Amino acid sequence: MMISMTTYRITPYLNMGEPREPYYTPGAEWVRDAVKGLMHRHSALLKTQDVDTSLFHNHNEQTSHNKPGYPLIIFHYTGGMFLVTGINAGAYALSRLMALYHEPVKVTNHLLVSFTLYREVDQEIDITPNPVSYLIHNYLPLNTEIHKEYETAGAMRKITILEEAIHKHLEKDLFRYLGIGFPAGDINLSALPEVNAHRQTYKNHHYLSFNLRFSSCLQLPDYLALGNGKAFGYGILERVVGHAV
Repeated sequence: MMISMTTYRITPYLNMGEPREPYYTPGAEWVRDAVKGLMHRHSALLKTQDVDTSLFHNHNEQTSHNKPGYPLIIFHYTGGMFLVTGINAGAYALSRLMALYHEPVKVTNHLLVSFTLYREVDQEIDITPNPVSYLIHNYLPLNTEIHKEYETAGAMRKITILEEAIHKHLEKDLFRYLGIGFPAGDINLSALPEVNAHRQTYKNHHYLSFNLRFSSCLQLPDYLALGNGKAFGYGILERVVGHAV
């Protein structure tokens, strides 16, 4: 299964004295708010170009209900950069919006942003003959019930819970909604999970988030996301370059 991905780097320019802390958080909510606001300025034009503008906020534009499925535009803070990544139809929508902004643009009274094309990838998601190692950043894998079990489980059970969560999020979410028709196969944590010090709030619950390294016989592109909060940059996936298990 071939997927197309386009990523733009977003550079913020803040007024002198404006606090930076709200912008440098694991979740990239402000990035989505900024891009969504710029989209709304040109939504009528974008729709004439067959852009599905609902991809920028994942809500049905008639009912305002959340849209089911995998987000095709992901807003994230990765490798010290603010990024927005479009997948398939999301890549097209993002490129049409970015074509309208060649210069820094005012988002609020305190913030300007500029956009730079960072990477374009057409990649086959496929099974590999040998395991490949991946990192997941700020992964929110657990629902309320499993989160309670995880906190009281022993070390080996914790590893199993996380391996099962990755497998489920690959097969039942990513593969299902992107139309990938083969099993995820075995998932193996390659190192003990790193638990982030600050719990993340998701749907009014406070969850542990993890930085994980796992191996799998899957060929996956960087900047896909797994778990909860994917559209806001939780669970961003990156291959460990040059490393096969």
